[in-house]
Amino acid sequence: MDDEMNAVPCTTGRNPAVTFAMFTFNQAPYVREAVLAALGQDCEPIEIILSDDCSSDDTFAIMQETVAAYRGPHRVMVRQERPNRGLIGHINAVLGIAGGEYIVLAAGDDLSRTDRVAVLMQEMAARPLLIHSGFDFMDEAGRPLAMKKPYEALLTGDLMTIAAARALYVGATGCWHRDLFEKYGLIEAAGAYEDLVMGYRAALAGRVAYVNRSLVRYRIGTGITTRPEDARAKVLRTCRATIASFEQRLADTRRFFPARGDLIARIEKERLREEAVIAWYSDRPAFLRRYAWRVSVQTYFVGAALARMRQRFAAD
Repeated sequence: MDDEMNAVPCTTGRNPAVTFAMFTFNQAPYVREAVLAALGQDCEPIEIILSDDCSSDDTFAIMQETVAAYRGPHRVMVRQERPNRGLIGHINAVLGIAGGEYIVLAAGDDLSRTDRVAVLMQEMAARPLLIHSGFDFMDEAGRPLAMKKPYEALLTGDLMTIAAARALYVGATGCWHRDLFEKYGLIEAAGAYEDLVMGYRAALAGRVAYVNRSLVRYRIGTGITTRPEDARAKVLRTCRATIASFEQRLADTRRFFPARGDLIARIEKERLREEAVIAWYSDRPAFLRRYAWRVSVQTYFVGAALARMRQRFAAD
């Protein structure tokens, strides 16, 4: 179901320069403020797509209500997927209708600063495939949080490091050029993390730009990765998503950079590491039969045993 509202001319020319795409799912307590931040972008007219993945709460109704009162210059579409497609299916659907040369991404529980698009536009003249930026943490109530920023491997610029990385950049700060999905194709690995795929593609082409200032307020404690679940289930879910991301990286490398056997070997090695973790948590006897002969596994167990012995003697 697509529900387009308040359509006005966006820019001169066939397509807008920028599409601001917000992806929502069950974020009713936060989505109104997030939508207002999108509508309040202080820049030339852009296309804004507010897309909900079949929320079971009032997220979509709040989006419709907020946009109905909008009288600004941007062209706005409010739409909903039915049934739920999951994150990658949802992203692929929106990319299929986005008109902008660049796609600025946002989540329904984060807040973009009013100059976010304007600042990103300044970087577009160099035609990077990916632009990402700094950000600030906030808690569920919107209060600032002083937290250590995560490691962002894209900033190293080293392809071997990037190929093996499980964190490239903070996806909520991302802005993608259309070539990332028109040249390379939509993401085929359904369970993948989109930032691990698109960040790698941009790095392969050597076309990554970073804005060293905060353009997004990133909310902690509300996303799908923070939902209540036991430690084992969380590890398994994360490993499966990481494997899917590595599989997409392998497919992209083999298709577009087949001569980079070093990257292919590195990604395959990291994928096997994730498979080993799944085996450990799912079936430990099978894990030991398959992996115990490996020197790296033996070294790990010896190190872990020595660490436990040191802790025991220290306690005594």
